[in-house]
Amino acid sequence: MTQPSIDPTIALETADRGRALLAAGRDAEALAAFERAAWLAPHEPRIQWALANMLWRLDRKEEAAAAYERVVDMLPSEAAPRCNLAELLAVLGRITDARVQIAGARAVAPDDPHLHFAEATVRLAQHRRAAAEESARQAVASGILPKFAYLSLGDALLAQGRSAEALTAYRTARTHCAAEDLAVMRQDLAWLATVYPELPVQTHRQALAVFASATSRG
Repeated sequence: MTQPSIDPTIALETADRGRALLAAGRDAEALAAFERAAWLAPHEPRIQWALANMLWRLDRKEEAAAAYERVVDMLPSEAAPRCNLAELLAVLGRITDARVQIAGARAVAPDDPHLHFAEATVRLAQHRRAAAEESARQAVASGILPKFAYLSLGDALLAQGRSAEALTAYRTARTHCAAEDLAVMRQDLAWLATVYPELPVQTHRQALAVFASATSRG
């Protein structure tokens, strides 16, 4: 049974509703909206990309990886989705696959700043702490996505035991966060603790507190 022809504006409006629900903290409803939009427009890469981001946000990593792969297939000449996929694959422990995606991204856009973010995550996963810091600092210098650039820098510094510098980076990241970003930041810190179980416990708790929601702070 073939999918009926659908006005693309309906899919775009549905995706916009998903973004509004996400901003309102209604994650489950946001996911349903993005899934609906992706079904309505299966060949629209930006909508599929939004779905991939949402799935990762909700810790449905394997499904998110599959969604990013679809986006990469639809946007073969863009580096950013390959870099997103590389970061997620590194978080999943699939370092070789992540490296393949970084190589692909570099081949199509060697100067794309998203490469710094991907390299920082992959290098952290490889326990290449100083190299991860270098990539994170390049991400910061790029000026794009400062919330994630400073988060990456904080991770690299904390992995090296440089607690005060790490907390400064995390606090800077927090100034660039919207409310809906905070759970993602805490998810990243939880992953970091699995890769580096020797992290300073007190500093890690302080970092989590930096990204606590207003509700959880009481």
